[in-house]
Amino acid sequence: MDRASVRFGDLRVTDATRIDVNCELRGGPQDGSYPLWFEFSQPIGLTQDSIAIALSTLCGRAFERIELDLSPSDETARAIEKFTLAEVKTSGRRAMQSSKRKGILLSFSGGFDSLAAYSLMPRDTRLVSMDFGGRFGREREFFQHFDTLTVSTNLLETPLKNNSWSFMGCGAILAAAHSRAKYHTFGSILEASPDNLRQTPAAAANKTFPPFHMAGLTNAPYVAGLTEVGTLIVLAHYHPDLIAPSLRSLASPGEEKLYRKKVLARVVSARFGWDITTPDVTKPSTPHFSFGQNFALDFLSIYVARHGGPDLADELVSGIPDHILASSSRLHLTFYERADTTLYLNFPADLAAGLARNLASAGVRPYTELDWVEFQQVRSLLAPYHPVVVT
Repeated sequence: MDRASVRFGDLRVTDATRIDVNCELRGGPQDGSYPLWFEFSQPIGLTQDSIAIALSTLCGRAFERIELDLSPSDETARAIEKFTLAEVKTSGRRAMQSSKRKGILLSFSGGFDSLAAYSLMPRDTRLVSMDFGGRFGREREFFQHFDTLTVSTNLLETPLKNNSWSFMGCGAILAAAHSRAKYHTFGSILEASPDNLRQTPAAAANKTFPPFHMAGLTNAPYVAGLTEVGTLIVLAHYHPDLIAPSLRSLASPGEEKLYRKKVLARVVSARFGWDITTPDVTKPSTPHFSFGQNFALDFLSIYVARHGGPDLADELVSGIPDHILASSSRLHLTFYERADTTLYLNFPADLAAGLARNLASAGVRPYTELDWVEFQQVRSLLAPYHPVVVT
């Protein structure tokens, strides 16, 4: 049986604004040739290393052999082999070029969470936005109003989209050498993973995912310790005028995500007495998920039930158990509005003071003792329904 392999051949770079490459897949269920392209809204300095690393995000560990029509450094080629567990064949090898790095990149979608990260980050933060086309066109309509490097691509039209989540950051990887940035982040929040509710969550170690590390970037997770409630509080302080246009851009009518964000904005606005303007969003005829199917939604429904009422929570997710509704009514749940310091334990030290200052300005404080007690209670409530480690 043939080994699964991929060849990135016929690579062409045009005017530092476009990359074209032919992706040939062999030995797998989706054999064939797939043209792939990346186009930049402004010229950027591309390197053999940055292109090779970006292409590795499309491989994950799906292939036993990767062929690159490139001459990256030996260090990069070996790092790609370690990341992908594949044999990597290149057109040649060259010496690695190093440069002093400073500053920070944000992979910016324009949604609530990446907007909150942007609000908390230094003023000289540089933005990189992925334009995937299709249903993601709504995002571009919003983020193009910012000073962002837009990286358009047909990547989602190829099978390579299925191999690693890190393709979402390939724009930042391609821009890393040009920007000489030292740090990078996404708008990834607390309920992005049930693992974040553990006493020792993996995210607290702040390990930079291999392709970003290869590109010389270190993870700086600005909103890792915030919930969607917390990111809304940050936005209401720094950019209340952007909440409505961001909401319109983040999902298509009828999608669960759109109605959830609308409900959260409504609940937070009422709780704090703010006048947050949001567009009209049609309520789905039935919830998209039942309790137990979507961790983030279940986690947030407890807060909505407490501060918006059980009926509103039932509009988000069906079948919320009675004992969870009863428990939510007895809890304060202020930890949803505050910062989980565990997830900031290994945040870059030279950026930590700025993050703490900007969180405090927005009224977001660290957990209190009561918050930690209730955090553990919510974790216990969710543990039977999700792979949350209680100890």
